[in-house]
Amino acid sequence: MTTRRPRVLVQLDNLELGGAQINAVQLSAAVAEHGYDSLLVGPRDTLPAGPSVLDVSADYGVTARAYERPAPLFAHGRVLSRMARGYGASLVHAFSTSERAAYWGAGFLGRRALVRTIYEMSFDPRTHPSIPLVIGTGYLRDELAGRRGGVTLVSPPVDMARDAPGVTDRAAFRRDLGLAADAVVLVIVSRISEEMKAHGIEDAIHAVERLGDPRVCLIVVGTGDAAARLRVLADVVNVRLGRTAVVFAGPLADPRPAYDAADIVLGMGSSAARGLAFGKPLVVLGERGWSAVFREPGVAAIFRNSFWSPYEVTDGAGLLTGNLRPLVADAGERERLGAEARVFAERNFGLAAMAGRLADVYEQALRTASSHQWVRDLGMEGRIMAAKLGRLSGRRPSGALEWKQRDTDVVSQPVEGVGR
Repeated sequence: MTTRRPRVLVQLDNLELGGAQINAVQLSAAVAEHGYDSLLVGPRDTLPAGPSVLDVSADYGVTARAYERPAPLFAHGRVLSRMARGYGASLVHAFSTSERAAYWGAGFLGRRALVRTIYEMSFDPRTHPSIPLVIGTGYLRDELAGRRGGVTLVSPPVDMARDAPGVTDRAAFRRDLGLAADAVVLVIVSRISEEMKAHGIEDAIHAVERLGDPRVCLIVVGTGDAAARLRVLADVVNVRLGRTAVVFAGPLADPRPAYDAADIVLGMGSSAARGLAFGKPLVVLGERGWSAVFREPGVAAIFRNSFWSPYEVTDGAGLLTGNLRPLVADAGERERLGAEARVFAERNFGLAAMAGRLADVYEQALRTASSHQWVRDLGMEGRIMAAKLGRLSGRRPSGALEWKQRDTDVVSQPVEGVGR
């Protein structure tokens, strides 16, 4: 008699080409090797006009669907319940989104196991305590040790076979953008959003001008609410330099040619990790002007903080210019750091290893889910509702359930100090 493979409904908060969404696709594909089949679902109203997660899912052979998401919590729960029932899912994985709709819907009374992933830089205190939690940062793993439902570090994964030097036609990508043969190409692959991302991209545009090296070009891949403003800034810089030094390439469903074509990658989070996998020297961008070259002695601290920092720098463009100048000038140093980058990526966030960790979390969730645990977590729901009622009545909330997604207190001092 054959036993049916367990099925997982993976709930995404949106279908844009964000790092967390791509990570969800990659992990869903890789966890199939451990016996789990996955269906990814995301709200239809988040589908972008251009490439989306649906394109990435098709590339990886993972089924993904857009659905109509009602605003009320319980109505949303019923929709998730119908999708889980129709797919035959025994587990719902809320990936970088609230699990409350799944708690009241597909997971009601513990009839299906629940898992939540938080690939943010801080912990959401509204998370149900009994639900197994996946996080992507070392400092959160340390802070949440002893949590009732457990906490597992699954670093934002990188597919080391697909994300590797030479997998694309590097020369063709550079040629299509009109780059000179001796160009030193800086690449940023990112959502171009005012939240978290825009500051670093703006600093990079100014740094290209300050470097004063006619070989340097910056390629920005992605789109978002800050794209129009930053394109205008790039046009102004290009006019002042008398050349096309900054190029906005738009969103790419497959950004591998951009990584492969880079001489230096700039970025944070999963984009930074992919840059390392391509064997590129990396300059990590924080969200408020901080930046640092990924090299000793700062490697361990930067990795523990998921290639990110909230540290505020008065002259971020100046700091970034100083970090870039030696790399731009020294091809040998770029080659050395690139070789070290690839080795580091293989050891610390290869997709196969991270999928194994996630499979262990799924096994734990299926083994421990129960009506008793579900009822036990009603206390969290009570606190959430009490906080909402307090706000409606005009009482100031205690703040205990406020999710400060980029709380600077959770970032360790060593990272803030790197590159000062």
